[in-house]
Amino acid sequence: MIAATTSVPAPEGPRDTEDGPRPTLSHDEAVAAARAIVPRLGAYAAEADRLRTLPEEAVRLLDDARLLDVLTPRLWGGSGLGFATALLTTEELSRGCASVGWLRAVMGGNTWTVAQFPVEARQEVFSAPSSRVALQLRLAGPPARRVPEGYLLRGMWGRFCSGIDHAEWIVAGVSAPPAPGAEPEPHVVLLPQQRTVGIDDWHTSGLRGTGSRSFTVPELLVPHHRVLPLSALDPVNPSPHGRPRTTPYRMAFAAVGTVALAGVLLGAARAALDAYAGSPGGVSGLDVSGLTATVDTARALLLADLDVLAASSAPGGTPEERARMRRDIAYAGTRCREVVNAVYEASGSAVIYDDAPVQRIWRDANAAAQHPTFDLRRWGASPA
Repeated sequence: MIAATTSVPAPEGPRDTEDGPRPTLSHDEAVAAARAIVPRLGAYAAEADRLRTLPEEAVRLLDDARLLDVLTPRLWGGSGLGFATALLTTEELSRGCASVGWLRAVMGGNTWTVAQFPVEARQEVFSAPSSRVALQLRLAGPPARRVPEGYLLRGMWGRFCSGIDHAEWIVAGVSAPPAPGAEPEPHVVLLPQQRTVGIDDWHTSGLRGTGSRSFTVPELLVPHHRVLPLSALDPVNPSPHGRPRTTPYRMAFAAVGTVALAGVLLGAARAALDAYAGSPGGVSGLDVSGLTATVDTARALLLADLDVLAASSAPGGTPEERARMRRDIAYAGTRCREVVNAVYEASGSAVIYDDAPVQRIWRDANAAAQHPTFDLRRWGASPA
């Protein structure tokens, strides 16, 4: 029997509270909000590491500070800000806990994708008090089958689903035919988290608090309004359902979709330097000024690339501008990883204990840097 999903009608427009529409945040207010909750997030970091997921209280801090809605259009109750804000709020949060920063980057980035789905899907997601949307870049298994009611997913599974423990929805990549009889091509679909089957396999060296475990989709019917061709996320192509006219939606997912993840490594590098400065056990001679300059340079490089893409005369940026953005994301992450490793190596023998903050930061940073987006061998070449 097919497990069908149902649509819940909701009025189009901003997400309201009992006191009226929720106020939007400016860029500076969003960064300040992230900075303000860092001490509280730091208190949850060890517990998140032990639980292998974030405590609900930590996720609620992100909700209350409105940091999951940075990219959500104002029409749908968000702040309607850009990828620079996403990057810098992620950096601030990661200074307290890299796992929190990772989930802000992933879950907060997914609202950008949802805002380009059909209106009915936007209503379903953005009508809730919180837009908690997890991500599965690609589901393994047979291609989705097109049926009159939508797309049938059967026997699929995925790994590294960041945010699944706290999400109402999952944005998942699948292979599906765009029309009856056509060859399958990449699509993204919206899955209700409660209709998936989780697997408790998130036993990792770092980023344990992200709870990025695996799940399966034994059988699920996804209605048409929860399906979007992946090509629709590139502004060089027409949007089948319309896209917001603000700057972030003139950028291509392939170029900027992972830029906020670099904020995790920026923040982890800053956290490592903070911990070293406050520890009496470190080995003297570490070039703190030089390492700090490395982090500052990496951040400035990414912000400059985002400015170039925002001002580009080509939809989504020229091939060279897109390639530079991807390369510099990898470069920034690689350099920040080296900063964290340098601090770890200079922190003395006590750093091997589990209660040493630098040890957790080191594990988190090296786990984050294993993401393919930080592979300079893959992204370092110039475009053909």
